[in-house]
Order: sequence, then C-alpha cells, then structure tokens
Amino acid sequence: MLLSSPHQASFVSTLLLFFSACSIAINTNRTISIGYILYPGFELLDVYGPLELLSSASYLHNMTLSLISFTTGPVASRPPGHLMDPSMPPVDTSHMIGPTTVATHTFENAPPLDIIMVPGGMGNVALEQENNTVMETFIARRFDHASYVLSVCTGTVTLARAGVLSGRRATTNKWAWSWVTDPAHGKNITWVPSARWVEDGKVWTSSGVAAGLDMMYAFLKHLFGAEELDSLLNQIEYAPHVDPHWDPFSVVHNVPGADRNRSLADCVVPAGH
Repeated sequence: MLLSSPHQASFVSTLLLFFSACSIAINTNRTISIGYILYPGFELLDVYGPLELLSSASYLHNMTLSLISFTTGPVASRPPGHLMDPSMPPVDTSHMIGPTTVATHTFENAPPLDIIMVPGGMGNVALEQENNTVMETFIARRFDHASYVLSVCTGTVTLARAGVLSGRRATTNKWAWSWVTDPAHGKNITWVPSARWVEDGKVWTSSGVAAGLDMMYAFLKHLFGAEELDSLLNQIEYAPHVDPHWDPFSVVHNVPGADRNRSLADCVVPAGH
C-alpha cells in the first residue's frame, strides 16, 4: 500500500535530514584540502572574505590550504593593464595599491583538492585579452576529482570558460553581469539574475565581492552545520545575508530579469544611492 502524500513528504524530509547529518559527521571527521586560485589582479575581498570564515572554521575542523597560481611567490592584487574599450589605450593601473599574496603551488604541482575556490577581479579581463586559458584548463582537469568548486564575483567567468557550468544554474557580479554572461564565455548556462548565490550540485557561485562571505557562510553551514558556525559569526561580528534568492544589487545595476518588486531595504546604504 502506497503512503499518502503527507506521509511521503515526511519520510523524504526525514531521509534528507538523516543524509545531511551523516554528511556533516563525515566532514567533521576528515581533513579537507582547499585550493584557492590566485592571479594578478584578483579581488582582495573575494579571497580574504571567505578565507576569514574558512580560517576561523579550521580551529575546529581539519583543513589544509594551497594558494595556487602561475608561479609560486607573491601575486599582486593590482590589476594589470587591460583594455576597457578597444578604441582606447590600455587602462593604467600603476597608481593603485596592490597588496600581494604568496602562492604556495602552481597549476602544475597543486596537490589533490577537495574544494577549489576561484575569486574574481579585473585580472580576469586581462587574462582573457591575452587568450590565457591556464586557469580554465586546470579547473576542467580537476573538476571531476573535487568535491566542490566555488567562485566569487567574476570568478564565475573562469568556471564558464572552463565548461563546468554547462547545464547548470549560476550567478555572478551584478555590475559586470553583461560581460560575464556573454554567450562567448560558455553555452547552456542558466544565469540567475536576482540570486545572491546559487548552489547547483557541487558548484556554488556568488554575486559580487562581499557576497562571497554570504555564500561561504551558507557553504560552511552545509558542510558542518549551523551551531558552531553561528557562534563563530558572533565572535567576528558579521551578520550574513541569508537569502540566496535575493540580491538588491541586481536592481541597483539594472540586471535584465531582476526582481524589481522587492525592497532595497534588505541591503544597507549605499545600495541604490
């Protein structure tokens, strides 16, 4: 005899909770290998925002971190010169400050990775203009072996060019929406205009810059549960945006298809000013 619909729904809900609890227990008792991709002109907060939460969570959970780039050593966050308009000279960024981060591995010798993190940044534009596809080749080669692949901001364009977003839903920086979502970067991608972040299987993508913190909070809650994580957030005094389906900046930046029926009050100033 078949179960009635309410009983079926209850059974499925209980089963999902059971598998979630099992997954959390497994993640809590294993060492998780994290690889963070770096390139000249990466966005600082794309890296160090989520890394703050990862670093704090590693106090209670075993993790390793590899910082991966074209060569080992310092990688500058100052964007390289690049074209913003083909009819204009390259943008001069020499006046900008550019804190560096030291890469520990290259794309050739990076260790096995459970989690791959891809930040955005104006350096992505320069790499595309140079026809440099080293990062995309690395992601495509490692994708099947990784448990999760996450991008922040315009890091999504790297995933799109690597081909790993085909058949998936994704989002990205709302200011750079038209550039990232150009069909030349990847086919068969369902772009979600009003999302703060999107989870589609093993791939997580976030909106611009600070949204990486919000996505990382949701991702760590997915891995380890909420209790310890919420205590951590109180310690660092960070209040995350917790609705993955709503990014007020989709309205601020006039993203096609954005939900304009919701209030920008969900976001603090200067959104909309």
